Amino acid sequence: MKQKTRPQKGRTGRTRFKVRRKAPACPPIGALMRYGQRTVRVIAEASGQRVIIESVNEDGRAFRSTVKWISLSALHDQLF
Repeated sequence: MKQKTRPQKGRTGRTRFKVRRKAPACPPIGALMRYGQRTVRVIAEASGQRVIIESVNEDGRAFRSTVKWISLSALHDQLF
């Protein structure tokens, strides 16, 4: 048997529907973004709403890591 979804009643007696949020969008490949204090470049999309990023540490070595999309933010007016 299929169960039908029904609206829920809140404390005030009004009917309200559950609101679904949009899933976050994957950042475009090659985009420069901010991860914490670091400026990173998105290399590839991974599974589970994660991306592979590339950044440079204090020694100048480039390294790659996997982070969630939600942890990345867009760059603002300045790059560094």
